[in-house]
Amino acid sequence: MLIWIVRIVALIFLIWFILPIFKGFKNHGTRLGVAMCLFVLLFLTNTPLYNLTRSFCLSYPLLAFIWKAGKVALIAFCVYAFAVTIVMLTASLIKPKNNAIAITLGIRAEKHGPSTLLKGRINATKRYLNENPDTIAILSGGKCKKDYTFEAQCMYDELIKMGADSNRLIIEDKALSTYENILFSKRIIEAQNKEKNLAIVSDRFHQLRARLIVKKLGIKSHVGAVNSKTAFLYIPTYYVREWIALPYEVLFRVRPHR
Repeated sequence: MLIWIVRIVALIFLIWFILPIFKGFKNHGTRLGVAMCLFVLLFLTNTPLYNLTRSFCLSYPLLAFIWKAGKVALIAFCVYAFAVTIVMLTASLIKPKNNAIAITLGIRAEKHGPSTLLKGRINATKRYLNENPDTIAILSGGKCKKDYTFEAQCMYDELIKMGADSNRLIIEDKALSTYENILFSKRIIEAQNKEKNLAIVSDRFHQLRARLIVKKLGIKSHVGAVNSKTAFLYIPTYYVREWIALPYEVLFRVRPHR
């Protein structure tokens, strides 16, 4: 019975990971998610392929060692994925101080306007500005290869349509990564000598990585999270993507000068 429950859950998630591809969303989270689901379906539910592979590997000392090491690595990865997801959600619960400067992190802009995720961040920015009338929002995002327009300009245009005050919006249209979003916004804040408490406007899955970058940049002020509503379809894809992005962010990403 338990095996069938695992199979059904894996199949549901496999479909959940595949569906965004038909909307034009495909990233490392999609690939890893599909691979994990197929691995569970083919190997971890006592299938004939699993039993055959296990018998073959255990027949040779070296392969037996690799098999056992793989099991340990799999358990370690599951523990990591669970733990980092909890930390991601915890980071998204940190509230910003009143009237902290908002930095809205850009994401894909499409031909017809903002993507689903970008639209969510625009709505969250508008809500935050309404709740904090004495602050501003820096709209950060350049034009990546997949963008049809500058992400910051797209956010600005949409916010103006929604009735936002243009005097409370600052466009930062050079950033091509989360690191540059925060770095270039930091420079704007310093140039204007403004209060440095920050509110990061993004999806919940993105808040932990943004906070790590804030720490790397040596920003000492309080940083809170303003969470946009992530479309249900994209939740697993982007959370799994962060499982990869977070250690890469910490260990490998090369930084431009501050």
